[in-house]
Amino acid sequence: MTRRLYKALGIAILLSCCCSLLVQAQQQPLYSQYMFNGMIINPAYPSMDESSSLTAVGRNQWVGVEGAPKTATASFYTPLKATNTSLGVSLMNEKITVNSQTGVHFNVSQRVKLNEKVYLAMGIKGGMTQFREDNSSLSTSDPVFANNQSYWKTDIGFGFMLFTDKFFVGLSSPTFKSFDLGNSVNKVVVQSHYYLQTGYLVTLNDDVKLKPNVLLRVVKGSGLQYDLNANILLKNLVWLGASWRSEKTMTGLVQVQLTKNLQLGYSYDTPMQSNLKGAQTASHEVMINYRFSWSKWKVVAPRYF
Repeated sequence: MTRRLYKALGIAILLSCCCSLLVQAQQQPLYSQYMFNGMIINPAYPSMDESSSLTAVGRNQWVGVEGAPKTATASFYTPLKATNTSLGVSLMNEKITVNSQTGVHFNVSQRVKLNEKVYLAMGIKGGMTQFREDNSSLSTSDPVFANNQSYWKTDIGFGFMLFTDKFFVGLSSPTFKSFDLGNSVNKVVVQSHYYLQTGYLVTLNDDVKLKPNVLLRVVKGSGLQYDLNANILLKNLVWLGASWRSEKTMTGLVQVQLTKNLQLGYSYDTPMQSNLKGAQTASHEVMINYRFSWSKWKVVAPRYF
């Protein structure tokens, strides 16, 4: 009986969170290793990389709570030779209780050289997302949840990056404006998301580099939120990092350069306080990245941002 009570309580809390997400318009998934997969936050990010890159991320949030968010993304970008233009595409799927969303977006960014060390990049992003409600899986007689629902939206975003080989600052709105598709009544309200991020690479010695970075984010109805991050790179092979979120969450991460092209990362989030007793509310995230060297004469340079 106690087990059923906790299960019902968990579902009730998650459904309440989902309603809050619709009201506050925080549909964008939350990641912990975004500092190594920046295109999901800033469409101008691919212009910081000289190589093509393929990244996959899987995130299991609030482990131990039934119906908790599960997110999977895949992204790819590549520079076009001699044009300073980069093209990219990203796929995303997320499921929270009976609600899910699947989206595909395309990305283009252009960079210009301001002087010998400083570049400015601008990126734009556009695509569409399907939002679904699998109400048939609910055991309820409430007519509000009688039928499954499906809604389509298209959206656009933009981003700017000012960077050198040791510093960057970026301003972006990956979901700046959205539009309904189709004639059905769309229950999903999407507000603009804004991000401001900056980071700096400090070379402590030949084997150790330190990278502190900060992320500020604003979504209407949620106020200002922030992440404080510090990552250490050992021998250009292993990243060790820690983060503090304003939502009172601590994150630890490790990333290993398995080969010159392949990188594997893992992060673990733990809240400093839990709203659901009896459940483990930590989150796990796995990231794998492959950077292509199209020519045998060109070496893939280490990526610090």
